[in-house]
Amino acid sequence: MAKRSVRRDSTQDHMYTALKEDAQLFETYKDAFMAALLFGYSNERRKKVKPGPEILLGIFSEQDLQFMKLIMHLENTFERFSIENDSEDESDVTLENYDIIEEYAAGGLDALYQELEMFLTDPESAQNAYLDLMLKYEQKEFNTEDLINELPFN
Repeated sequence: MAKRSVRRDSTQDHMYTALKEDAQLFETYKDAFMAALLFGYSNERRKKVKPGPEILLGIFSEQDLQFMKLIMHLENTFERFSIENDSEDESDVTLENYDIIEEYAAGGLDALYQELEMFLTDPESAQNAYLDLMLKYEQKEFNTEDLINELPFN
């Protein structure tokens, strides 16, 4: 049976509320979840999730879902190649492992909240701090060749 939702970490409700309601950085919890997922994945931050509120997958855009599937595929590929059992067939690897997505979002939310915490009481300051953080990542040097060399196919 296909998964119909992703879970948010129950211990992070106050963080979602602070980012969405208090700081007004995101229109929806789905938007905060996706920002946390991107931040978690780009910073390699994962955290085990304590089941909490769910976000229905139908709320996510097609682009959001494709990004989630890309992360799941990359993680499953790396995990498959790190296992010493050579008999594992690629068809055994599922692309429905939303636990990975939930863990990156939870880890990313912790990190994102920590980066912005001192600005969250004032929406304008929070928005400026968030934009500064995004600009910092936008200006970060990214070398495609380094990424290719990290792939397990070499």
